[in-house]
Amino acid sequence: MSRLRSCGGFTLVEVIAASLILAVGLLALVAACQAGRETQRRAVYMAVARDIAQTEIEGLRALQFDSVVVQAGDVNRTDPSLPPGNVITLSVAKYPDASSDRLVRASVRVAWPEAGGTRVIHYETLIARR
Repeated sequence: MSRLRSCGGFTLVEVIAASLILAVGLLALVAACQAGRETQRRAVYMAVARDIAQTEIEGLRALQFDSVVVQAGDVNRTDPSLPPGNVITLSVAKYPDASSDRLVRASVRVAWPEAGGTRVIHYETLIARR
């Protein structure tokens, strides 16, 4: 028995404990990588939605004022760059406090489903007759 103890090395309990600590560390690493991927995916969708909303607003601002007024009302569409179930709502209405027909409010709402519910980006701008 004394010959076995003098050889050195690790006991079975030590090897199991080391394996358990390594497994817990690897599981934490995998979970962190998955959370990072999910955060990156959400950031990409936010950037795409902001780009869509900004493009819509810029398109409205580039039109002649009378063309913007003619398009008044809500327009819904979808975009393939966002997850299925997304809705892009474009609305143009007379500005509530305007005493004349020289000012309209345009808004773009981009919504898409996420695991925790629905994510929404909303842009608004005022367009005045020049």
